[in-house]
Amino acid sequence: MFSLTENLEETIFINSEEYEVDLSFNTVLSFYELLEDQELESYEKIILAFRLFLPQEDPQTFTFEQQYEAIEGIREYIQATPYGNSEEDTEEEEENADKPSKSFSYSQDAGAIYASFMMDYGIDLLKEKGRMHFLTFKALLEGLSDKTYFQRIISLRNEPLTGKEGDSLTKLVDAKDYFALDDNQTVDQLDDQMGSVFDMLKNKAQNE
Repeated sequence: MFSLTENLEETIFINSEEYEVDLSFNTVLSFYELLEDQELESYEKIILAFRLFLPQEDPQTFTFEQQYEAIEGIREYIQATPYGNSEEDTEEEEENADKPSKSFSYSQDAGAIYASFMMDYGIDLLKEKGRMHFLTFKALLEGLSDKTYFQRIISLRNEPLTGKEGDSLTKLVDAKDYFALDDNQTVDQLDDQMGSVFDMLKNKAQNE
């Protein structure tokens, strides 16, 4: 979780040994792209993710369980949020399950995100690859103003059809179709998918 009083994490402990971990925003986004790959098995995603986040380490020197636990720790760190953690918020979220809270994709909306960072912050994300920490990127992304291309796309995706008719309904439906996300690519869906991957692997390990 982003903090103004603590340094952003750049290392991880595996069996009490500290290792450098690459949590630059482009590496984490590559991790999300990895999650989108439907041709990879769950265990393959863990192994590839370990290589992605710890490029200086030889994966063969670690057991699969160590790699799994390292990636699980990284996942929990990058997905942590300061909001929506209370029991009341969780119940409300369950009641409004049909309402998407993160109706965007890091890969599909890459161009809109890039343009919006340039517009609001004057930040060229291509020049920040390997430098900007993911939590910094995440905080800035969530703070983009409503006038940005990215936020306008999200607003359009979430705009209800209720009350629309005639020409305005047709235009809204066409716009929603144009900016529609591919199946299972929203950030929420990928976060849930990774949670399911870890739950499945954990249950498998406990039953062996």
